[in-house]
Amino acid sequence: TDVPLDDVVLVRLQHLTGVSVDPAARTARIVGGTLWHDVIAATAPHGLTAAHGSAGDVSAAGYLLGGGLSFYGRRHGVAANLVRAVELVTGDGTLVRADADHHPELFWAVRGGGGNFGVVVAIETELLPYADVYAGMLLWDRERAPEVVRAWASWTASAPESVTTSLRVMSFPPLPELPPFLSGRDLVIIDGAVLEDDEHAATVLAPLRELGPELDTFGRIPAEGLLAVHMDPPAPTPAVSTHEMLSGLDAAAVEEFLRQVGPGTRTGLMFAELRHLGGAFARSADDGGVVSRVEGNFALHTVAVAPTPEAFAAGRAAGERLIESMAAWSASTRVPTFTDDRGRPLFSPEDTAELVRVRRAVDPSGTFLANHEL
Repeated sequence: TDVPLDDVVLVRLQHLTGVSVDPAARTARIVGGTLWHDVIAATAPHGLTAAHGSAGDVSAAGYLLGGGLSFYGRRHGVAANLVRAVELVTGDGTLVRADADHHPELFWAVRGGGGNFGVVVAIETELLPYADVYAGMLLWDRERAPEVVRAWASWTASAPESVTTSLRVMSFPPLPELPPFLSGRDLVIIDGAVLEDDEHAATVLAPLRELGPELDTFGRIPAEGLLAVHMDPPAPTPAVSTHEMLSGLDAAAVEEFLRQVGPGTRTGLMFAELRHLGGAFARSADDGGVVSRVEGNFALHTVAVAPTPEAFAAGRAAGERLIESMAAWSASTRVPTFTDDRGRPLFSPEDTAELVRVRRAVDPSGTFLANHEL
């Protein structure tokens, strides 16, 4: 729904940045405007990393306060569960530190409720003990999508929690700045990370490699390199997305997905993605926030490039057609970090009521207008 913005001031924190790493405690304090690539550059020299997203130019704070789905997540869970403290400025100008012992209700609410409670100026999060990781991508022409998607869906049913992957059907425009293996092509790509030694990781990936990918980059890389595996655009790109959680991916779901985006289709989407969840993603943390687990075993996510209002509308419609076609497998939940649509609730009625109560206590005058408004 449209929200009037006549009296709204946009707060941007791009110059309020910095990272302090405590290697002994295995934590980092991330200042509010810091991007993920700067966080990981600071943690890497200590042999540590964070449960970051798939793009380095995304704000760490926004991602963490929306839950956060990382390529470490089937073993380590939702990234917000690793947050140990949040520092924010409330509507009356007070700087508040919320953690398990101070303002615990606010600490619960902000980990998933995002920017509804104040301006977050710093986050303290646990780090993960990975100096390197077995990660990469497998790539095929989209003509191979039927066998690849079927094989991946079957493989995920028994994949260990140490592996988190996504599958994307992608369409690239014929741009000279793109490498030849991408420019002007329709592709199917599997990427992610395997938190095992090289030999065990190769065993886990063997069924997918047996499909003979055109390109196979999986191997041992510095943990910092995981930020580039998903090939997100290196600079901000105008785009529109849609999202739904799927409870499962049975044979009928796979065939419907292929009918919509498989060989010969013209979707208008840059990509349609299925991200394998479950594992620790599905388990609530005892001390977690409002988003401490994710219901549904797969995240369905679409993106279309949208440089004009007309392209935005067309891209939104294309994504919604795919979402609607997969409705029979919908888990009726969504992940805040994947969601542009303001028209549907993100939380249960009970959690929504509690979030609203906390917000009224912290910001009684309604100073803040968050992207996902309560």
